[in-house]
Amino acid sequence: MRMWFAVIRVLLVPSSDYVGHPFPQRHNQLFERLHDEKYFEVHVVRFRLYEEPNLKTSLILHELEGRRAKSLSCYYLINAVDHANQIRRIARQENIDVIVLSNLGAPLAFTLMDQLSSLRVSIVFDLPDYYPTSAAGYIFNVKSTFGKLFAGVLDLTLQYMIRHSNLVTVASCALAEYAKNAGASNVVRIPNGISEDFLRLHDGNGIREKLGYSHEDFVTGYIGSVEFWLDMRSLVKAVAIARKQGVPAKLLIVGRKLQTGYSKKVANWIIQDGLEKHTTWLNFVPHEEVPKYIAGLDVGTIPFDILNPTAYYAAPNKMWEYLSQQKPVIAAPIPEVLKNSDSMLLASVQLEWANKLLLATKRSEEIVRKIATGYKKALNYTWEKSVERLKSELYSLINRTPA
Repeated sequence: MRMWFAVIRVLLVPSSDYVGHPFPQRHNQLFERLHDEKYFEVHVVRFRLYEEPNLKTSLILHELEGRRAKSLSCYYLINAVDHANQIRRIARQENIDVIVLSNLGAPLAFTLMDQLSSLRVSIVFDLPDYYPTSAAGYIFNVKSTFGKLFAGVLDLTLQYMIRHSNLVTVASCALAEYAKNAGASNVVRIPNGISEDFLRLHDGNGIREKLGYSHEDFVTGYIGSVEFWLDMRSLVKAVAIARKQGVPAKLLIVGRKLQTGYSKKVANWIIQDGLEKHTTWLNFVPHEEVPKYIAGLDVGTIPFDILNPTAYYAAPNKMWEYLSQQKPVIAAPIPEVLKNSDSMLLASVQLEWANKLLLATKRSEEIVRKIATGYKKALNYTWEKSVERLKSELYSLINRTPA
Protein backbone atom coordinates (compact mmCIF):
# COMPACT_ATOMS: atom_id res chain seq x y z
CA MET A 1 0.00 0.00 0.00
CA ARG A 2 1.16 3.57 -0.66
CA MET A 3 -0.01 6.85 0.84
CA TRP A 4 -0.81 9.34 -1.90
CA PHE A 5 0.21 12.94 -1.35
CA ALA A 6 0.86 14.16 -4.92
CA VAL A 7 -1.82 15.62 -7.17
CA ILE A 8 -4.15 12.88 -8.43
CA ARG A 9 -4.70 13.10 -12.17
CA VAL A 10 -8.19 12.01 -13.22
CA LEU A 11 -9.42 11.43 -16.77
CA LEU A 12 -13.19 11.56 -17.16
CA VAL A 13 -14.91 9.80 -20.07
CA PRO A 14 -18.40 11.31 -19.62
CA SER A 15 -21.80 9.97 -20.55
CA SER A 16 -22.46 12.71 -23.13
CA ASP A 17 -20.94 15.79 -24.76
CA TYR A 18 -19.42 17.39 -21.67
CA VAL A 19 -19.62 20.99 -22.89
CA GLY A 20 -22.20 20.59 -25.67
CA HIS A 21 -25.11 19.26 -23.61
CA PRO A 22 -27.83 21.90 -23.09
CA PHE A 23 -27.60 21.86 -19.29
CA PRO A 24 -25.12 20.69 -16.61
CA GLN A 25 -25.33 16.98 -15.85
CA ARG A 26 -24.07 14.88 -12.94
CA HIS A 27 -20.50 14.81 -14.26
CA ASN A 28 -20.35 18.58 -14.70
CA GLN A 29 -21.59 19.09 -11.17
CA LEU A 30 -19.17 16.61 -9.59
CA PHE A 31 -15.97 17.06 -11.56
CA GLU A 32 -15.99 20.86 -11.83
CA ARG A 33 -15.96 20.82 -8.03
CA LEU A 34 -13.37 18.05 -7.84
CA HIS A 35 -10.85 19.87 -10.04
CA ASP A 36 -8.30 21.99 -8.17
CA GLU A 37 -4.62 22.66 -8.52
CA LYS A 38 -3.62 21.27 -5.12
CA TYR A 39 -5.22 17.80 -4.90
CA PHE A 40 -6.98 16.82 -8.14
CA GLU A 41 -6.19 17.60 -11.74
CA VAL A 42 -9.18 16.58 -13.84
CA HIS A 43 -9.03 15.98 -17.58
CA VAL A 44 -12.16 15.29 -19.63
CA VAL A 45 -12.69 14.02 -23.16
CA ARG A 46 -15.36 15.55 -25.34
CA PHE A 47 -17.64 13.52 -27.56
CA ARG A 48 -18.59 16.11 -30.15
CA LEU A 49 -22.35 15.56 -30.33
CA TYR A 50 -23.24 19.24 -30.61
CA GLU A 51 -21.69 21.81 -32.92
CA GLU A 52 -21.23 24.59 -30.39
CA PRO A 53 -20.45 24.37 -26.66
CA ASN A 54 -23.32 25.29 -24.34
CA LEU A 55 -21.42 24.98 -21.07
CA LYS A 56 -18.18 26.37 -19.68
CA THR A 57 -15.57 24.22 -17.96
CA SER A 58 -12.49 24.67 -15.82
CA LEU A 59 -11.33 21.12 -16.60
CA ILE A 60 -8.56 20.25 -19.07
CA LEU A 61 -10.57 19.45 -22.18
CA HIS A 62 -9.49 16.95 -24.85
CA GLU A 63 -11.55 16.98 -28.06
CA LEU A 64 -12.00 13.50 -29.53
CA GLU A 65 -11.84 13.16 -33.28
CA GLY A 66 -14.54 11.01 -34.83
CA ARG A 67 -16.84 10.39 -37.75
CA ARG A 68 -20.31 11.93 -37.84
CA ALA A 69 -23.39 9.71 -37.65
CA LYS A 70 -27.14 10.18 -37.99
CA SER A 71 -27.93 8.77 -34.56
CA LEU A 72 -26.32 8.99 -31.14
CA SER A 73 -25.86 5.23 -30.80
CA CYS A 74 -24.30 4.92 -34.27
CA TYR A 75 -21.87 7.73 -33.45
CA TYR A 76 -20.62 5.91 -30.37
CA LEU A 77 -20.52 2.56 -32.16
CA ILE A 78 -18.57 3.52 -35.27
CA ASN A 79 -16.07 5.58 -33.28
CA ALA A 80 -15.66 3.23 -30.30
CA VAL A 81 -12.25 1.76 -31.15
CA ASP A 82 -10.76 5.02 -32.40
CA HIS A 83 -12.03 6.88 -29.34
CA ALA A 84 -10.63 4.19 -27.02
CA ASN A 85 -7.20 4.53 -28.67
CA GLN A 86 -7.33 8.31 -28.24
CA ILE A 87 -8.32 7.90 -24.57
CA ARG A 88 -5.41 5.53 -23.95
CA ARG A 89 -3.02 7.97 -25.63
CA ILE A 90 -4.27 10.85 -23.45
CA ALA A 91 -3.91 8.69 -20.34
CA ARG A 92 -0.28 7.94 -21.16
CA GLN A 93 0.65 11.48 -22.17
CA GLU A 94 -0.95 13.08 -19.11
CA ASN A 95 0.25 10.46 -16.58
CA ILE A 96 -3.33 9.74 -15.53
CA ASP A 97 -3.83 7.94 -12.20
CA VAL A 98 -7.59 7.26 -12.40
CA ILE A 99 -9.87 6.88 -15.40
CA VAL A 100 -13.58 7.42 -14.80
CA LEU A 101 -15.62 5.65 -17.48
CA SER A 102 -19.29 6.41 -18.06
CA ASN A 103 -20.88 5.26 -21.31
CA LEU A 104 -20.84 2.12 -23.46
CA GLY A 105 -18.98 2.29 -26.79
CA ALA A 106 -15.55 3.76 -26.09
CA PRO A 107 -15.43 2.45 -22.49
CA LEU A 108 -16.07 -1.11 -23.72
CA ALA A 109 -13.30 -0.86 -26.31
CA PHE A 110 -11.02 0.69 -23.67
CA THR A 111 -11.81 -2.10 -21.18
CA LEU A 112 -11.11 -4.82 -23.76
CA MET A 113 -7.81 -3.18 -24.71
CA ASP A 114 -6.85 -2.80 -21.06
CA GLN A 115 -7.26 -6.54 -20.53
CA LEU A 116 -4.60 -7.10 -23.21
CA SER A 117 -2.25 -4.25 -22.31
CA SER A 118 -2.88 -2.56 -18.98
CA LEU A 119 -2.08 1.12 -18.50
CA ARG A 120 -1.76 0.38 -14.78
CA VAL A 121 -4.28 3.02 -13.82
CA SER A 122 -7.29 2.59 -11.55
CA ILE A 123 -10.62 2.30 -13.36
CA VAL A 124 -13.82 3.77 -11.96
CA PHE A 125 -17.14 3.16 -13.67
CA ASP A 126 -19.81 5.76 -12.88
CA LEU A 127 -23.49 4.95 -13.39
CA PRO A 128 -25.65 8.09 -13.51
CA ASP A 129 -28.45 6.02 -15.04
CA TYR A 130 -29.13 2.69 -16.75
CA TYR A 131 -27.37 2.92 -20.12
CA PRO A 132 -28.78 -0.09 -22.02
CA THR A 133 -32.31 1.26 -22.45
CA SER A 134 -31.05 4.86 -22.66
CA ALA A 135 -28.93 3.89 -25.68
CA ALA A 136 -31.47 1.49 -27.21
CA GLY A 137 -34.24 4.07 -26.91
CA TYR A 138 -32.46 6.42 -29.29
CA ILE A 139 -32.82 3.79 -32.06
CA PHE A 140 -35.81 1.57 -31.19
CA ASN A 141 -38.96 1.60 -29.12
CA VAL A 142 -37.50 0.06 -25.96
CA LYS A 143 -40.70 -1.92 -25.43
CA SER A 144 -40.47 -3.52 -28.90
CA THR A 145 -38.83 -6.88 -29.61
CA PHE A 146 -35.82 -5.27 -31.30
CA GLY A 147 -35.54 -2.70 -28.53
CA LYS A 148 -35.49 -5.37 -25.83
CA LEU A 149 -32.95 -7.50 -27.73
CA PHE A 150 -30.62 -4.56 -28.31
CA ALA A 151 -30.93 -3.43 -24.68
CA GLY A 152 -30.16 -7.00 -23.60
CA VAL A 153 -26.90 -7.02 -25.57
CA LEU A 154 -25.96 -3.65 -24.09
CA ASP A 155 -26.79 -4.93 -20.62
CA LEU A 156 -24.25 -7.75 -21.02
CA THR A 157 -21.72 -5.16 -22.20
CA LEU A 158 -22.36 -2.97 -19.17
CA GLN A 159 -22.05 -5.89 -16.76
CA TYR A 160 -18.71 -6.87 -18.29
CA MET A 161 -17.29 -3.39 -17.74
CA ILE A 162 -18.66 -3.24 -14.20
CA ARG A 163 -16.89 -6.50 -13.30
CA HIS A 164 -13.59 -5.19 -14.68
CA SER A 165 -13.63 -1.89 -12.76
CA ASN A 166 -11.81 -1.21 -9.50
CA LEU A 167 -14.70 0.90 -8.23
CA VAL A 168 -18.29 1.44 -9.38
CA THR A 169 -20.00 4.67 -8.32
CA VAL A 170 -23.76 4.99 -8.70
CA ALA A 171 -26.38 7.70 -8.40
CA SER A 172 -29.27 5.65 -6.99
CA CYS A 173 -30.02 2.79 -4.63
CA ALA A 174 -31.47 0.78 -7.53
CA LEU A 175 -28.27 1.19 -9.55
CA ALA A 176 -26.24 0.09 -6.52
CA GLU A 177 -28.25 -3.13 -6.36
CA TYR A 178 -27.84 -3.61 -10.11
CA ALA A 179 -24.05 -3.16 -9.93
CA LYS A 180 -23.72 -5.62 -7.05
CA ASN A 181 -25.80 -8.21 -8.92
CA ALA A 182 -23.62 -7.65 -12.00
CA GLY A 183 -20.55 -8.69 -10.00
CA ALA A 184 -18.99 -5.36 -9.00
CA SER A 185 -16.33 -5.82 -6.35
CA ASN A 186 -16.68 -2.32 -4.87
CA VAL A 187 -19.87 -0.24 -5.15
CA VAL A 188 -20.35 3.23 -3.65
CA ARG A 189 -23.40 5.48 -3.91
CA ILE A 190 -22.54 9.08 -4.79
CA PRO A 191 -26.00 10.68 -4.79
CA ASN A 192 -27.16 13.47 -7.06
CA GLY A 193 -27.83 16.76 -5.36
CA ILE A 194 -28.58 20.43 -5.69
CA SER A 195 -26.21 23.26 -6.51
CA GLU A 196 -25.64 26.42 -4.52
CA ASP A 197 -28.33 28.31 -6.49
CA PHE A 198 -30.99 26.16 -4.79
CA LEU A 199 -29.82 26.70 -1.22
CA ARG A 200 -31.98 29.76 -0.70
CA LEU A 201 -35.66 30.34 -1.31
CA HIS A 202 -36.49 32.32 -4.43
CA ASP A 203 -39.44 34.58 -5.20
CA GLY A 204 -41.48 33.10 -8.04
CA ASN A 205 -43.82 36.07 -8.52
CA GLY A 206 -41.62 37.61 -11.19
CA ILE A 207 -41.66 34.44 -13.28
CA ARG A 208 -45.42 34.03 -12.88
CA GLU A 209 -45.97 37.61 -14.00
CA LYS A 210 -43.56 37.16 -16.91
CA LEU A 211 -45.43 34.06 -18.09
CA GLY A 212 -48.85 35.63 -17.63
CA TYR A 213 -50.11 33.58 -14.69
CA SER A 214 -52.63 35.03 -12.27
CA HIS A 215 -52.64 34.51 -8.52
CA GLU A 216 -55.52 32.01 -8.91
CA ASP A 217 -53.81 29.85 -11.56
CA PHE A 218 -52.59 26.48 -10.27
CA VAL A 219 -49.30 26.00 -12.14
CA THR A 220 -48.26 22.38 -12.57
CA GLY A 221 -44.65 22.11 -13.72
CA TYR A 222 -42.20 19.70 -15.23
CA ILE A 223 -38.57 20.83 -15.63
CA GLY A 224 -36.12 18.66 -17.57
CA SER A 225 -35.53 16.78 -20.80
CA VAL A 226 -38.68 15.64 -22.61
CA GLU A 227 -37.76 12.12 -23.67
CA PHE A 228 -38.99 8.55 -24.02
CA TRP A 229 -38.41 7.53 -20.38
CA LEU A 230 -41.27 9.83 -19.29
CA ASP A 231 -45.00 9.22 -18.97
CA MET A 232 -46.12 12.69 -20.00
CA ARG A 233 -49.46 11.27 -21.14
CA SER A 234 -50.53 10.81 -17.52
CA LEU A 235 -49.41 14.30 -16.55
CA VAL A 236 -51.22 15.98 -19.44
CA LYS A 237 -54.39 13.99 -18.74
CA ALA A 238 -54.22 14.90 -15.04
CA VAL A 239 -54.12 18.61 -15.82
CA ALA A 240 -57.06 18.22 -18.22
CA ILE A 241 -59.10 16.38 -15.57
CA ALA A 242 -58.27 19.02 -12.96
CA ARG A 243 -59.60 21.72 -15.28
CA LYS A 244 -62.81 19.77 -15.81
CA GLN A 245 -63.15 19.65 -12.01
CA GLY A 246 -63.05 23.44 -11.91
CA VAL A 247 -59.38 23.89 -10.99
CA PRO A 248 -57.71 26.74 -12.96
CA ALA A 249 -54.80 24.41 -13.72
CA LYS A 250 -51.98 25.42 -16.06
CA LEU A 251 -49.17 23.24 -17.39
CA LEU A 252 -45.63 24.62 -17.53
CA ILE A 253 -42.91 22.56 -19.25
CA VAL A 254 -39.35 23.89 -19.09
CA GLY A 255 -37.13 21.78 -21.34
CA ARG A 256 -37.04 20.20 -24.78
CA LYS A 257 -36.07 16.97 -26.49
CA LEU A 258 -32.53 15.62 -26.59
CA GLN A 259 -32.53 13.17 -29.52
CA THR A 260 -35.89 11.48 -30.17
CA GLY A 261 -39.32 12.53 -31.39
CA TYR A 262 -41.10 11.84 -28.08
CA SER A 263 -41.82 15.56 -27.59
CA LYS A 264 -44.03 15.50 -30.73
CA LYS A 265 -46.25 12.94 -29.01
CA VAL A 266 -46.47 15.20 -25.98
CA ALA A 267 -47.49 18.13 -28.17
CA ASN A 268 -50.24 16.01 -29.75
CA TRP A 269 -51.55 14.92 -26.32
CA ILE A 270 -51.75 18.56 -25.24
CA ILE A 271 -53.87 19.31 -28.32
CA GLN A 272 -56.05 16.21 -27.86
CA ASP A 273 -56.91 17.22 -24.30
CA GLY A 274 -57.59 20.84 -25.24
CA LEU A 275 -54.72 22.30 -23.26
CA GLU A 276 -53.03 24.38 -25.97
CA LYS A 277 -54.18 27.67 -24.40
CA HIS A 278 -53.35 26.45 -20.92
CA THR A 279 -49.83 25.16 -21.60
CA THR A 280 -46.58 27.11 -21.67
CA TRP A 281 -43.66 25.16 -23.12
CA LEU A 282 -40.24 26.78 -22.81
CA ASN A 283 -36.81 25.73 -23.98
CA PHE A 284 -34.04 24.85 -21.51
CA VAL A 285 -33.16 27.80 -19.29
CA PRO A 286 -29.75 28.52 -17.69
CA HIS A 287 -29.25 26.27 -14.69
CA GLU A 288 -28.93 29.18 -12.27
CA GLU A 289 -32.39 30.36 -13.40
CA VAL A 290 -34.11 27.02 -12.67
CA PRO A 291 -34.89 27.70 -8.96
CA LYS A 292 -36.74 30.88 -9.96
CA TYR A 293 -38.97 28.88 -12.30
CA ILE A 294 -39.56 26.24 -9.63
CA ALA A 295 -40.50 29.00 -7.19
CA GLY A 296 -43.21 30.05 -9.64
CA LEU A 297 -44.84 26.60 -9.56
CA ASP A 298 -47.66 25.36 -7.36
CA VAL A 299 -46.56 21.74 -7.76
CA GLY A 300 -43.53 20.04 -9.32
CA THR A 301 -43.80 16.70 -11.11
CA ILE A 302 -41.59 13.73 -11.98
CA PRO A 303 -43.73 11.82 -14.51
CA PHE A 304 -41.46 8.84 -15.17
CA ASP A 305 -42.58 5.71 -17.00
CA ILE A 306 -42.10 3.06 -14.32
CA LEU A 307 -42.00 0.31 -16.98
CA ASN A 308 -38.96 1.89 -18.62
CA PRO A 309 -35.67 0.74 -16.98
CA THR A 310 -34.05 4.13 -17.66
CA ALA A 311 -36.70 5.69 -15.43
CA TYR A 312 -36.78 2.81 -12.93
CA TYR A 313 -33.06 3.09 -12.07
CA ALA A 314 -32.96 6.91 -12.09
CA ALA A 315 -32.01 9.26 -9.26
CA PRO A 316 -33.83 12.44 -10.32
CA ASN A 317 -32.19 15.38 -8.59
CA LYS A 318 -35.17 17.45 -9.69
CA MET A 319 -37.03 16.04 -6.68
CA TRP A 320 -34.52 17.80 -4.42
CA GLU A 321 -34.63 20.91 -6.61
CA TYR A 322 -38.43 21.12 -6.32
CA LEU A 323 -38.33 20.50 -2.57
CA SER A 324 -35.53 23.04 -2.06
CA GLN A 325 -38.09 25.68 -3.03
CA GLN A 326 -40.71 24.14 -0.71
CA LYS A 327 -42.97 22.88 -3.49
CA PRO A 328 -45.13 19.75 -3.24
CA VAL A 329 -43.94 17.00 -5.57
CA ILE A 330 -45.93 14.34 -7.41
CA ALA A 331 -43.66 11.55 -8.65
CA ALA A 332 -43.79 8.11 -10.21
CA PRO A 333 -42.93 5.36 -7.68
CA ILE A 334 -39.44 4.41 -8.86
CA PRO A 335 -37.14 3.01 -6.11
CA GLU A 336 -35.40 6.32 -5.39
CA VAL A 337 -38.78 8.03 -4.95
CA LEU A 338 -40.16 5.20 -2.80
CA LYS A 339 -37.11 5.61 -0.57
CA ASN A 340 -38.26 9.20 0.01
CA SER A 341 -42.02 8.66 0.00
CA ASP A 342 -42.28 10.70 3.21
CA SER A 343 -41.54 13.77 1.09
CA MET A 344 -43.65 13.22 -2.04
CA LEU A 345 -47.04 12.20 -3.42
CA LEU A 346 -46.85 9.01 -5.50
CA ALA A 347 -48.71 8.35 -8.76
CA SER A 348 -48.22 5.69 -11.42
CA VAL A 349 -51.36 5.61 -13.62
CA GLN A 350 -53.50 8.37 -15.10
CA LEU A 351 -56.24 8.26 -12.47
CA GLU A 352 -53.67 8.43 -9.65
CA TRP A 353 -51.99 11.40 -11.29
CA ALA A 354 -55.32 13.20 -11.54
CA ASN A 355 -56.25 12.42 -7.92
CA LYS A 356 -52.86 13.50 -6.55
CA LEU A 357 -52.94 16.71 -8.56
CA LEU A 358 -56.39 17.52 -7.15
CA LEU A 359 -55.09 16.67 -3.66
CA ALA A 360 -52.12 19.02 -4.14
CA THR A 361 -54.50 21.95 -4.70
CA LYS A 362 -55.85 21.56 -1.16
CA ARG A 363 -52.54 21.95 0.74
CA SER A 364 -53.63 19.48 3.42
CA GLU A 365 -51.68 18.83 6.62
CA GLU A 366 -50.19 15.74 4.96
CA ILE A 367 -48.82 17.77 2.07
CA VAL A 368 -47.46 20.51 4.34
CA ARG A 369 -45.71 17.81 6.39
CA LYS A 370 -44.21 16.19 3.26
CA ILE A 371 -42.92 19.56 2.02
CA ALA A 372 -41.28 20.29 5.38
CA THR A 373 -39.66 16.84 5.52
CA GLY A 374 -38.47 17.07 1.93
CA TYR A 375 -37.09 20.58 2.38
CA LYS A 376 -34.85 19.44 5.25
CA LYS A 377 -33.64 16.49 3.18
CA ALA A 378 -32.99 18.63 0.11
CA LEU A 379 -30.60 20.89 2.02
CA ASN A 380 -28.52 17.80 2.85
CA TYR A 381 -28.42 16.50 -0.73
CA THR A 382 -25.89 18.92 -2.17
CA TRP A 383 -23.27 18.45 -4.88
CA GLU A 384 -20.66 19.69 -2.41
CA LYS A 385 -21.36 16.80 -0.05
CA SER A 386 -21.37 14.32 -2.93
CA VAL A 387 -18.01 15.50 -4.23
CA GLU A 388 -16.50 15.16 -0.75
CA ARG A 389 -17.61 11.53 -0.77
CA LEU A 390 -16.11 11.11 -4.25
CA LYS A 391 -12.79 12.59 -3.11
CA SER A 392 -12.65 10.19 -0.19
CA GLU A 393 -13.33 7.19 -2.42
CA LEU A 394 -10.68 8.23 -4.96
CA TYR A 395 -8.06 8.63 -2.22
CA SER A 396 -8.94 5.21 -0.87
CA LEU A 397 -8.79 3.67 -4.32
CA ILE A 398 -5.37 5.15 -5.10
CA ASN A 399 -3.95 4.06 -1.75
CA ARG A 400 -5.19 0.51 -2.29
CA THR A 401 -3.50 0.27 -5.68
CA PRO A 402 -0.05 -1.47 -5.51
CA ALA A 403 2.86 0.80 -6.44
